This record gives sequence, C-alpha cells and structure tokens, in this order.
Amino acid sequence: MGAQRVKKVFLLIEDDPNDALLVKREFGRNGSAVVLQVVSDGIEGVRYLEGKNEYYNRRRYPLPDVILLDLKLPRFSGFDFLEWLQQKSPGSLRVIPVVVLSGTDDPAAVKRAYALGANLYLVKPSRWEELGEMLQSINRLWTGQAETPVIAEREKSL
Repeated sequence: MGAQRVKKVFLLIEDDPNDALLVKREFGRNGSAVVLQVVSDGIEGVRYLEGKNEYYNRRRYPLPDVILLDLKLPRFSGFDFLEWLQQKSPGSLRVIPVVVLSGTDDPAAVKRAYALGANLYLVKPSRWEELGEMLQSINRLWTGQAETPVIAEREKSL
C-alpha cells in the first residue's frame, strides 16, 4: 500500500449553496479524513488549481487529491472545466481524479463527461438522505480505499 496522508484534500466545484452545505456536513461527520475546499463555479476552480488570485497560498489552498464537480455551473460549466483540465491545464494537474456529481442521467452527458476525463459519474439523488449516503460512500472510497496520485506541487505545500 502506498504512503497516505492523514487528510485528503477535496475541491468541490458547486454553485448551489445548499448542496455545498450538505457536502460540508457529510464530509465533516465522524472525524472525516477530508479537508474540503469549495468554489462556486468552473472559473474559480481553474483559478484555485492554478493558484491565482486569493488561491496563491498553497498552505491555505492546497492542491486537491480529488475534485468533486457539478456540471451545471454559471459562467464556465463543468464540461468547460473538464475540457480545460484535460487540454489546457499544466500537465501535473491532469491526473487529479474528478468525480462528477450531476443532476442528470442523460446518456449524452455521461458519455461527454467520461470523454473529457471524468473518473466517476454519479447522479445526485433527489432525496437529501440518499445524497448524504452517496457522499459518505465517496468519502470512504477516496479517503480509505482509492489511491490518488502525488503531485510534486502538492508535496511542496505540505
């Protein structure tokens, strides 16, 4: 088993404050091994990953181990973000796993997300309780079972 940090950093890109609050709540339960960073759209997600504007401080805004991405975002959609990540971002960022959390199960959207590099596509359940259970599963998977790549820039910030 590879070396693991005590805490995993998740970047949530979500414009709905209620969904963001639920993710914070679920990831904060039971002494979760997650540091959750939240931005409200794809442009802020790009700025966060590039370390621009207020995100320059990598101790305060460390590079994520996992990105949780909503697809329906203002200004710069989740698809735009995935395209940027796979085609225009610095190469070291392209290996960060992306979990799409979408409100749609449209086959064309699923196919497009995977074609643009998503590692997992999950449809948000309509009931809060079910969404909470899904988030707990994501938390367990990515903090206790799945290995994530080490990015040189992240190592420097720890």
